[in-house]
Amino acid sequence: MGGRAERLGGIAKGDLRVDGRTLLERVVAAAGMARQRVVVGDVGASALPVDVIVVREEPPFSGPAAAVAAGVAALPSRAGAEGEDAAADDAAADAVLLLAGDLPFVADAIAPLLAAFEGADAAGADGAMAVDEAGRAQYLTAVVRRAALDDAIAAAGPLEGASMRRLVAALRLVDVALPGRATMDVDTWADARAVGATAGEADGTDERSRSAIGTAPGTTTEGAST
Repeated sequence: MGGRAERLGGIAKGDLRVDGRTLLERVVAAAGMARQRVVVGDVGASALPVDVIVVREEPPFSGPAAAVAAGVAALPSRAGAEGEDAAADDAAADAVLLLAGDLPFVADAIAPLLAAFEGADAAGADGAMAVDEAGRAQYLTAVVRRAALDDAIAAAGPLEGASMRRLVAALRLVDVALPGRATMDVDTWADARAVGATAGEADGTDERSRSAIGTAPGTTTEGAST
């Protein structure tokens, strides 16, 4: 979501392939526990499950924060639900899993993030966020309470060109230290070589970075990837 892949010569990051699957396919699969997944951006060369919702931030290429807002807006509303079904839906929809679309090994991050999220309430936090081996916050490898994320989006105002740092500034997130592989992303060809990614069938015409959002049965998790 957001950018134009200028450092990859215009090739869409999500179309790069690792072990035969595009980066986007790998990220969407990592969120496979989600009750609803949403991809923000063009699907490009990726073959996604038919139940994945695909939307676009407006205007296109307006940045990751705008894309997250578009993805969250595409999640089903529970406003009309009633009774026990509503309570179950509310519990299952309590969290949004945010995943960047260029993380080939992000599946390794899911279990630690969900475990940290389950303890976030006791810590007075709004969710959990990955921190890489260099100590850098990974805003797009995170699990956030949906109500808190909705509030952050509403409070942030216009998000065109806004950073994720700005969007999550008011959120209280528990840091989750993860090994390097789990947070490795692809911004350059050097990054692509480091993760074993190849261009595959990418058309190379423009950037189509993506995101996915979903709700996980039996957990309190929804997710988004970019």
